[in-house]
Amino acid sequence: MSQSSQAARQRILLGVPGLDDMFSEGVPRGSIILVAGYPGAGKTTLASQFAYQGASSGEPSLYVSFVEPREDFMANALQFNMDFRPLEGRGLFRYYEALSVSDPEALGDVVEDVLSQADSMGAKRVVIDSVTAVEQLARDPPRAREIMHSALYLGLKRRGATALLISELPVGQEASGLGPEEFIVDGIIVLRYRVVKGKLERYAEVRKMRGTNIGYASLPYAFTGRGVEFAPPLRPEALPSGVKPARRYRLDDLVMPMGTGTLIVYDPSLDPTKFSLWYLAAPALASGLRVKMGSFIHGIASMRDVMEGCGPEVTNRADNLFVESYDASSLTIGEAEIMTYSSDVSFRPDVVIVEGIHLLSEFSERGDYVGLVYRTLLRRASMNISTFHLYASPRDSVWSVPLSGYYDYVFYLSARGNRAILEPLRVWGEPMPSMRPIEVDLSGGCRPLLNRGFRPEAVAER
Repeated sequence: MSQSSQAARQRILLGVPGLDDMFSEGVPRGSIILVAGYPGAGKTTLASQFAYQGASSGEPSLYVSFVEPREDFMANALQFNMDFRPLEGRGLFRYYEALSVSDPEALGDVVEDVLSQADSMGAKRVVIDSVTAVEQLARDPPRAREIMHSALYLGLKRRGATALLISELPVGQEASGLGPEEFIVDGIIVLRYRVVKGKLERYAEVRKMRGTNIGYASLPYAFTGRGVEFAPPLRPEALPSGVKPARRYRLDDLVMPMGTGTLIVYDPSLDPTKFSLWYLAAPALASGLRVKMGSFIHGIASMRDVMEGCGPEVTNRADNLFVESYDASSLTIGEAEIMTYSSDVSFRPDVVIVEGIHLLSEFSERGDYVGLVYRTLLRRASMNISTFHLYASPRDSVWSVPLSGYYDYVFYLSARGNRAILEPLRVWGEPMPSMRPIEVDLSGGCRPLLNRGFRPEAVAER
């Protein structure tokens, strides 16, 4: 059996958070994957992660660059906590610098030398950065394709090495420019970006990946401390039962299954902070729940100051409170999704409350915002995390709020004197809401609300 046939039965991780989850068990070993993308989209960073994952796992990795000096590559990788130098010293990583190649006639010799280097170190992973540079050096598209197919593609395939071929994609161009090579490679990942209301929204398209189920053809991504990162794909099969939940909560007399999503649309003339902190967050904390509180309209210090008067039942549980403040004008959809998921996993809240989320909607394209909120609600439901989103909009526009028909509960929040009026418009499991509006007296401060707001059903019954 050939090396390539044996490799096809094994699967490997690419080393890209979220993307590896999308491919479930990884990609077939020996795959040739084209990574095309706009300038600055993260192609080299992703390829570095691929090589680093392999070398760190004991798989010798060869990185061939026609565009970047070794020193620059090493320095850029360190920014994402990838230190290749120890791996290089152990023979697990080799950087092949081909910047001086300028003669088309010498290109074939360079490719043969690359394959020889791969043999000498027993390379399991190879990166070619970039095939666009190879094509430009060849100065002849048919000759470039011959080199890529006969030498690199077939040469790496015979050796059973998994390879990433980087291709430059001019901004706005659809094809990668490789012509027939796009049909020969086993996988194609395209990294793009677009400017949306002053923000650079990044997204990736997985056009194909042989031998791998692809649930989503396009997903947002972001640069993090780990490099290029995606939020993991959804697993709808993990959703718990709302009919027989493991736990129930109360909001006054309303019983809510755990893991539900609630939209509270509020009068734009209101400041919802005391309501969200005193009626939602504080009772949850006082009853022993873990609470993540986020705001697009207030800073962390202001939110903590509002909570000070809630008494020791709340202030003594500071370890159960995670507070975040966001800038909607700079936060991209990819960043928001990864940040949200990461803190959900690390902090493991029972309930998440986000006020002023309409600002993120206003600074994003509607489809991007809908995708983010939908995926976040589904992920949290599968993790048994309840969610409250507070969104400013007039009463007659409630059902125009994105995903208002998807949330389990929809309320409208208005004011009557010192009282907040919470009107139910949609209640999970009911054809029409049967309960009366909830009146919340905010004039007495936080403590009188600890036994009325959001808390576990068992606590409410004591």
